[in-house]
Amino acid sequence: MTKYLNSKEYNILDTILHSEEPLSVTQILKVHPDLTSNIVQPAIRKLLKLELIEVAEIAVDGNIFSRRFKLAPTASEAIQKMFVDDYLQFSRLVSTQSLLSAMMQADDNPEKAMQEIAEMEKLLQEYKERNYHPRENKS
Repeated sequence: MTKYLNSKEYNILDTILHSEEPLSVTQILKVHPDLTSNIVQPAIRKLLKLELIEVAEIAVDGNIFSRRFKLAPTASEAIQKMFVDDYLQFSRLVSTQSLLSAMMQADDNPEKAMQEIAEMEKLLQEYKERNYHPRENKS
């Protein structure tokens, strides 16, 4: 349903995200031997267009100049927008409670799930405090 990234593009983004140094297409292909340059190159263009990654440097690999990519500073905001857009689409089909339940069930690490639940509870409490102002009784 997502209009943004397919699974291969997510895998490439994840690889760049978790790399300690910027990666070239050749380096990405070494990490993902099941992919080809014909898959990685368009994925890189798409990730650049969505401002999820950026060119960190241009390096020389042998006789070839290659661009190396890193996560863009705007990536977090772009990913949040993608999530919200998808959430809005899914929320028309499934209740918010069902979506949150599915997210919790997808996590196979109970400790991490409990930490995320605590963080969500804190966010919900902050939201209530900011936005809920009961009408005062005027007697």
